[in-house]
Amino acid sequence: MLMKKFLSLFLCLVCMLTSAACGKKAAPITLPQADEIASIDITVGESTISHSDKTWISEIIADISSSEPTRKKSVQDFPQAESYIKIDFRFETGTSTVFAYEDNGKYYIEQPYQGIYEIDSRLFERLQKTD
Repeated sequence: MLMKKFLSLFLCLVCMLTSAACGKKAAPITLPQADEIASIDITVGESTISHSDKTWISEIIADISSSEPTRKKSVQDFPQAESYIKIDFRFETGTSTVFAYEDNGKYYIEQPYQGIYEIDSRLFERLQKTD
């Protein structure tokens, strides 16, 4: 009887520690509305392309909005990846920046200090195009 109580208590404790160690996922990514954006500047390496086509902007916003939150934390102004794509959303009143990068075969969007979100390879490849 004592062994059953001990085992139950132990299993309960393990479950609580496991759930606490996993942490919670980031909140869904927060992006501006497509009609608020004047242009999106994509910087890959030394090359920057500015996109002002409203259809292209709407598609990119929709694709990024469908990203999946991860448990990874964004704690710096720039990602800790070796190379990344810088994405600047330009408004009449300022700029908002996110970054896209690959890590261990997975693709991510990082919104500094907000969260890291997983994206699919097609979106990453589309962002990489500088033509």
